[in-house]
Amino acid sequence: MLFLALSHAAKVSLTVVIIVLLVLLLLYLGLGTVFFFIALGSKRREDETVPCKDSLFERNADNQVLQNGYKWYDLTYKQKVTIKGRRGDTLHAVEFRNPSNSNNWAIVIHGWTNCKREMSSYAMQYYRRGYNVLIPDLHGHGDSESKYVSMGWLDRLDITDWVRSLVSENPKAKIVLHGVSMGAATTMMTTGEDLPDNVILAVEDCGFTSVYDIFEDQCIRKYHLPPKLVMPAAGIVNRVLNGFSFKKASAVEQLKKSKTPTLFIHGDKDDFVLFENLDKVYNACAAPKEKHVIHGAEHAVSALWYPEEYWAVVDAWLAKNGMDNAALV
Repeated sequence: MLFLALSHAAKVSLTVVIIVLLVLLLLYLGLGTVFFFIALGSKRREDETVPCKDSLFERNADNQVLQNGYKWYDLTYKQKVTIKGRRGDTLHAVEFRNPSNSNNWAIVIHGWTNCKREMSSYAMQYYRRGYNVLIPDLHGHGDSESKYVSMGWLDRLDITDWVRSLVSENPKAKIVLHGVSMGAATTMMTTGEDLPDNVILAVEDCGFTSVYDIFEDQCIRKYHLPPKLVMPAAGIVNRVLNGFSFKKASAVEQLKKSKTPTLFIHGDKDDFVLFENLDKVYNACAAPKEKHVIHGAEHAVSALWYPEEYWAVVDAWLAKNGMDNAALV
């Protein structure tokens, strides 16, 4: 009624204002949607032997550690395994059963845009130490039924489900969680859950503090966009499609509840998940902890560039927590 009472000129002006506001709102939500799908859209690949363009796996294609891992992965007997997740979806992983018949398990957790095969060098190291190895597909990767990436937050529940499945099958199982980059964030977030005592320790390599923090940083340094504009818009889309808040998805807050002894590793030349993340997550951890800096390592390449140092540190952590094995096999 108020609109009808306005003069023709006032009606035109009000209509223009409404249209402009609607256009701005659509642009705002559009920007958030674009950012969401760049960051959290599906990262599945038809051929997992072909690395993502400009990924660390493409840049380090000739790395001998990486090549040895690929060869081991391709030639070692493994099987695809599935379980039913708590949200009703089917969770997918690949499993390496060690001929040693050990009760020791390593759950090796991949990073953003990565795949199971690209975690092969880590899996190989645990396998050679007599461990059984499980490499799950995280949300939006590999065979996952989820369309969207969750940067570890929803994945923490899947990893917990995998843990409980292993323990159900073998109550004597002793489990190590080892994640890199987004997989490291997943590892840290998982340790904040109510885990069985079978989870003996964790290793996180170059993980970030929270989903909000890593995206805010990428907005500024990679995309040169104002995070105060982009993040709320992308957050709305994420709430609708993924069902959680960026700020709630915090490794720091999860670590405050952790009871799992955790080793924190970070390269001091990391320009993706900045080195300053190390102290933030380390200081937040309520569980027994140690940290180690790999000097000269960029993002997620510590184990590829400095394997002797890396695995010596991991071995010491395994031994300290009663998870060492007698010899490499």
